[in-house]
Amino acid sequence: MIQVPFYFDFISPYSWLALTQAPKMSTRLGIRWELRPVVYAKLLEAHGLLGPGEVPAKRKAMFADLLRCSHLLGQPFSGPPAHPFRSLQALRIACLFRKQDGALDLCLALANAAWAEGRDLTDMAVLAEVVAAQGLPAEGLEERLQEPDLKADLRALTDGALAAGVFGVPTFLHDGELFWGHDRMEHLEKRITGDLPPAGEQLKELQRLRRGTDRPSLPVKGK
Repeated sequence: MIQVPFYFDFISPYSWLALTQAPKMSTRLGIRWELRPVVYAKLLEAHGLLGPGEVPAKRKAMFADLLRCSHLLGQPFSGPPAHPFRSLQALRIACLFRKQDGALDLCLALANAAWAEGRDLTDMAVLAEVVAAQGLPAEGLEERLQEPDLKADLRALTDGALAAGVFGVPTFLHDGELFWGHDRMEHLEKRITGDLPPAGEQLKELQRLRRGTDRPSLPVKGK
């Protein structure tokens, strides 16, 4: 079985789309997804970036893109009550159960709750209902999500993502190479099956290219 680290955050609609496709890829290729929930905001902060939902033009384009992508993938799309939203508690739930059987189903159910059903992942009652519907223990969930070890686990996963060079979600890691975006799952599949060769020496040469110019820092308008 091929083990593939899968970095995601429920705040990202593209993480949702990736989660909808992950079970089928598992069946086709024998992949075992190593689920790594991360705090996307921390990745953005570390790299000096804004999320697409924080840039007005990107936000508008993102929702149009999501309507197209979800339609082409046959996924019902609603969108959460607000975006961006605070996904921290949902991420901790993913951390809590990520090594148990059914973890992928749980993460997909949480993502579907927000993006396909329009439910509020900041509402603990919604989170507990989703957990219980997956046959997992939801009693005392709110208290369990405050445990220091669980918080530390999420921080460690986020720090690990940064150390691996992850800057966005969803991202997949295979043979030392990052595949960013749900639309790169096809590339990942072809790499695994041998239909797409590794970048190899050509990539190393490209990464040695010097920077020809730098732009001055500009204020972000429309925030």
